[in-house]
Amino acid sequence: MTTKAATKRQPSVRGRSRLPSRTRLDFWLDLALLVAFSLDYSFRFTGLAIHEWIGIGFGAALLLHLTLHWEWVLRTTSRILTPLPARDRVRWVVDLGLLVVMSLCVASGVLVSRSALPFLGIKPVSGAFWNGLHTTTADLTIFLVAVHVALSWRWVLSVGKRVFGRSTRGVTA
Repeated sequence: MTTKAATKRQPSVRGRSRLPSRTRLDFWLDLALLVAFSLDYSFRFTGLAIHEWIGIGFGAALLLHLTLHWEWVLRTTSRILTPLPARDRVRWVVDLGLLVVMSLCVASGVLVSRSALPFLGIKPVSGAFWNGLHTTTADLTIFLVAVHVALSWRWVLSVGKRVFGRSTRGVTA
């Protein structure tokens, strides 16, 4: 007969229980954001209506992501004027750039919406400026997302292997 405490100490299948639930949440949310952005960027694949609704959902998920990482934002920002490892400084600049361009992309996308906003009874704005801002920030976002993923690659591999139950020997996070 196994006690509840003994059960907690035993790793589950392939060591998955060793991964904190918060790290697991971060992994799946980050993966969902990457998939949603990739689908949304494929405008010709999704069509206008789906593109707009994914964009609105993406904006909400982005707020959740920022909220979950707010302590890191505050901690790193408070250290930015002190000697900080170059990798952390680059990551902070990339993440700040992502915050700005993704916010502008989502906001401008909502403003020029031709399907989602009218469905909600809201009249969208129109004009070359807002459409251009949306396109430009989407293009900048794709570049910055690639840099962000590259800077996080060790974490992605380490946590991904643990989430899917593979050994992490030889991988440093």
